Amino acid sequence: MKTIKKTGKSCEKCGNQNLKTHLATYPIKVGSKQINVERVSVRECMDCHMLVPTKAGQAKVDRCSMMTFMLLLGNK
Repeated sequence: MKTIKKTGKSCEKCGNQNLKTHLATYPIKVGSKQINVERVSVRECMDCHMLVPTKAGQAKVDRCSMMTFMLLLGNK
């Protein structure tokens, strides 16, 4: 069984400090569509199950969303 490490960070939604860091699929909303980015490093609140990307995870989300916008707009 994996141990849950308490960090100095807290959940943005409920304020709980019981966060678990792992890889997960992170959804991005683009207008009325949802794009799922695979294998993003996130912190998950163990009470409300809100996902917040870590610094490295947010960089991956930014890269993937930029590439998605470029593909949708037809830019190279």
